[in-house]
Amino acid sequence: MSEELQSLLEKINSDGVMKANAQRDAIVAKAEADAAAIIAEAREKAAKMKEEAAAEAATLQKRAENAIEQAARDVVLKLKTELESRISAAVAGAAEETMTPAFMAELVKTLGASFIADPDAEVSVIASVKDAAALDAALKGSLVSSFKKQPRVLAESTIRGGMEVNFTGGELFFDFSTEALTGLLAEYTAPKIAAIFAGEK
Repeated sequence: MSEELQSLLEKINSDGVMKANAQRDAIVAKAEADAAAIIAEAREKAAKMKEEAAAEAATLQKRAENAIEQAARDVVLKLKTELESRISAAVAGAAEETMTPAFMAELVKTLGASFIADPDAEVSVIASVKDAAALDAALKGSLVSSFKKQPRVLAESTIRGGMEVNFTGGELFFDFSTEALTGLLAEYTAPKIAAIFAGEK
C-alpha cells in the first residue's frame, strides 16, 4: 500500500512539475513574444517619427528658402523702382532747366522754318503757366517777321514744363513737355535697367 501511495505521490509530483514547467515555458514564450512585439512597435514608431521629423525639417527649409527668395525679389523690385523714379526725377529736372522760354522760342523757330512760306501757316504753343508769358514774348520777338499770323501761346496748368507745339492747325504736332520727355527716356531706359537687374550686359 505504501509503495502504491509513494508511486502515486511521485506521479502527482512529476505531473505537477511538468505542468508547472509547461506553464513557465508558455509564460516565458508569451513574454518573449510580447517583448518582441513591443520592440517592433517601438522601432516602427521611431522610424515613423524620424520620417515625420525629416519631412517637417524639409518643409521648414523649403519655406525658409522661399521666404529668402521672396525677400530678395522684393529688394530687387524696390531698388529697380527707386532707380527708375530717380532717373525720371533727374530727367524731369534737366528738361525743366533746359526748356527755358528762350530755348523753346528758338526751337519753335527752327521747327517752323519749313512753314514760313505758307501764307496760311499758324503756330500755336501750349506751355506751363510759369513759362507762358515769357515764351509768348520770345516767340513774338523772333517770329513776328517770319509768320504772317502771330503765334498763339496758351497757358496750361497740367503742363509742368516744356511745351506742346502745333503747326497749321494741328497738322504737325510736337510734344516737348516735361512729361513727354520723361516718358520717352523712361521707355528708353526701362529695358536697360531691367537688363541690369536680370544680370545681362
